[in-house]
Amino acid sequence: MNREGKLFTKKYNDIFIPLIIEQIFLTLIGNFNVFLFSLFNDQMVATIGISDRLLTIFTMLTNVVVLGASILIIQNADESRIEYVKSIFKESIVLNLFIAGLIIIAVFAFNRDLLILMQTPSELVEEASAYIRIVSISIVFTAMTSLMLATLRAFGFVKIAVRISVANTILVIIANSIIVLAKLGGISYIAIATLFTRLISMLITFVTIKRKIPILFAGGKIKNISLKKEILSLGIPSAMEQISYNFSQTIITAIIASLGTIAVSSMIYTTTITSFIFSIGVAAGVTGNLIIGDLYRNKDYEGIKNFGVLNAKKISLIAGAINLIVAIFGKYLVRIFTDNSQIISIVTVLLFLQIFHDPMRVANEILINSLNVVKDVRYPVIVGISTTYLLVIPLAYLFVTKLGLDLKFIWLVFILDESTRRFLFTKRFKSGAWEEKSKA
Repeated sequence: MNREGKLFTKKYNDIFIPLIIEQIFLTLIGNFNVFLFSLFNDQMVATIGISDRLLTIFTMLTNVVVLGASILIIQNADESRIEYVKSIFKESIVLNLFIAGLIIIAVFAFNRDLLILMQTPSELVEEASAYIRIVSISIVFTAMTSLMLATLRAFGFVKIAVRISVANTILVIIANSIIVLAKLGGISYIAIATLFTRLISMLITFVTIKRKIPILFAGGKIKNISLKKEILSLGIPSAMEQISYNFSQTIITAIIASLGTIAVSSMIYTTTITSFIFSIGVAAGVTGNLIIGDLYRNKDYEGIKNFGVLNAKKISLIAGAINLIVAIFGKYLVRIFTDNSQIISIVTVLLFLQIFHDPMRVANEILINSLNVVKDVRYPVIVGISTTYLLVIPLAYLFVTKLGLDLKFIWLVFILDESTRRFLFTKRFKSGAWEEKSKA
């Protein structure tokens, strides 16, 4: 392990560069999707934005399995442990199918109630309900694809996983472009296209992993109850932090929705413009997982501690610099999506606030990933739930509902939340309190 404060070593770059290319590409494609929807109207942007917030929560539930399995696979991705990894992979498939099935049933039964609970503007509820019902079916495809891509990365096929991910996203954008630009239909057609492209994506990923790691599919029965429990014991706490965060974002979206469609659209355009900055954190987090996995197998706990803090510090500084540039040109960037003067004015202010928000969020993404890999999975959940329900939601409700303040005050709450979490996660990692759990 390099202990001289240098992050961008050859090993790091060989993993990080393909991942950052993938993440930025995926983000730009996602932004292009928002641009496509804005060609239809701002109402479509708001409808799909609210729906996707809700669907993200359901997707996070399947991440319980994906995250638990990923931690175990990263720690055991070695030829001498292939039988154990094979068992992890197969048990994860069974768990994913079961959880995804329950989610789909729940979505069909309660989607309208949830949309109303989120204070979705009445004019958006009908289309949002149709969109959610259709796209929810694809949750099982997304879960399986995520599991297979994580396994490919753990076994060193990072570049192949990147190519698959990029190809899968191109499929989505082509389908959406045809529907919107050719004016074939509205939101329901977008949902159907999403469903079928995610099915194709899963099949492409399956064919690839079967060709690259065929032993994962060789023989064996799926009866290991103790392994299922281990996957869930790691996955539930790991996923709960993400679920808690995204659930809080869903509640915040409901609070923002009470301000009207312009506020919702402003939120979506702001997060769209800056989303590629967070993608840097995602790439650095995955890179950190793989490097920490190597250090973990070699029992280099001091190396893990030094690397985790350094990774978060340097990547967050890069994120802050990019945020500043984006904010300076923000009023021009938002015009790509809309010519509504109210939305342009709001988003321009929010982009400057993002300078203080995104670096903290990026650092937290990296630190949480690092803590999860070393099995300190409960601490991020405790911190996340505490700040969410004792700080974020009460303050957002107070500012908007009781005091009648506008969207920028919600952003100040976000900044306070991410800053508090970063302080606590950094302190935890530096303290080495996770070492006993890692050695267990």
